[in-house]
Amino acid sequence: MKSFVFLYPIPEYIDFEIENNAWKYEKKGKDYFKNRYGALLNKCIDVRYRQKGFNINYAIFNGHKISDIIILKEHDKIFEVGMDFKTHTTESNGKNPYPDNDLILDQLGNIKALRVAGFHIWDCVNKLARRAYERGLDTLVDEDLTELFSLIIEYPGFRVEKYPSYNPRKSGDNTLFEEFMQERKDRPWLWQKY
Repeated sequence: MKSFVFLYPIPEYIDFEIENNAWKYEKKGKDYFKNRYGALLNKCIDVRYRQKGFNINYAIFNGHKISDIIILKEHDKIFEVGMDFKTHTTESNGKNPYPDNDLILDQLGNIKALRVAGFHIWDCVNKLARRAYERGLDTLVDEDLTELFSLIIEYPGFRVEKYPSYNPRKSGDNTLFEEFMQERKDRPWLWQKY
């Protein structure tokens, strides 16, 4: 079985992305960007995953609601991660606590392949993907569908049906590509087909 999981599509994160990126459409307004962001995000999830037989899952903090940007379909699953948002965002001993990734993975059921998206690529998304990889799952992070989404949808090569939309090889700068891949050296769940 194949599963797609989107970490924390809650109003706090999605509204932040919209607020901080709507300036690109100053003449058309924030509502225009919000509608564009929502339509493209939902279409990507549908075309890249739902239509390819992936179960669609949304992980949220305990007692939290999902953003109204997300269009839920009949078989989509929303589940809580065993920690509330306040606990996660309250520093303790110099660190923020995180949900138990095994609890999240166990709620996905018996799966062989996992695609991970959501907030934030170098934090929660990376932690969950790493744990899934350690458990032997075919794991890949869809970098387009993280906090990078607001930027990616402006990229001329952006395609709803395919990821990654950004190809660092096309920059023409081998040094830039090497630096880009250095961050992924020990993270096979971040290696896309560039």
